Amino acid sequence: MIYATVAALVARFGERELVQLTDRDNIPPIVIDADLVDTKIADASAFVDGYVGQVYQLPLAGCAKPDGAGGVDYVPPPVLERITCDLARYYLHDDLAPENEVYRRYKAAVRELEAIAGGEAMLACPWGGSPGVPLAGDAQSGGGETHHAFSPRVITDDTLRGFA
Repeated sequence: MIYATVAALVARFGERELVQLTDRDNIPPIVIDADLVDTKIADASAFVDGYVGQVYQLPLAGCAKPDGAGGVDYVPPPVLERITCDLARYYLHDDLAPENEVYRRYKAAVRELEAIAGGEAMLACPWGGSPGVPLAGDAQSGGGETHHAFSPRVITDDTLRGFA
């Protein structure tokens, strides 16, 4: 699932910024290079899947959002759209200092994905329901805990011989 669109990036960061980041020619008409933005969105969505796929079966079904006509549209969880926009924006920049706002948002997005993958945060659909099928035994579902058995290591003079 692709979690964001060019329109979502424009809504969050403005057309002007995206034109500055993508129109490499500066020859009129000066416009957003939608193909480049789509590529960065796809890269960001794949990055998100690397984390979300640890908790949910991929591809996500999406959140069921009422369409106003009695039906539903399946849309990405809003948190994943925001995270994907932040990642794609970061990918569109060539070089950033760590104190840059875009870089800070990128790092925050990665931390949020780590929390989702680690079961410390969960994906929610504002309209109810689940955005996908949780993997069996994940931290969010609480079932199927994995137990590890380790054989005790015997430490004797003989097993330590040769170690300094």
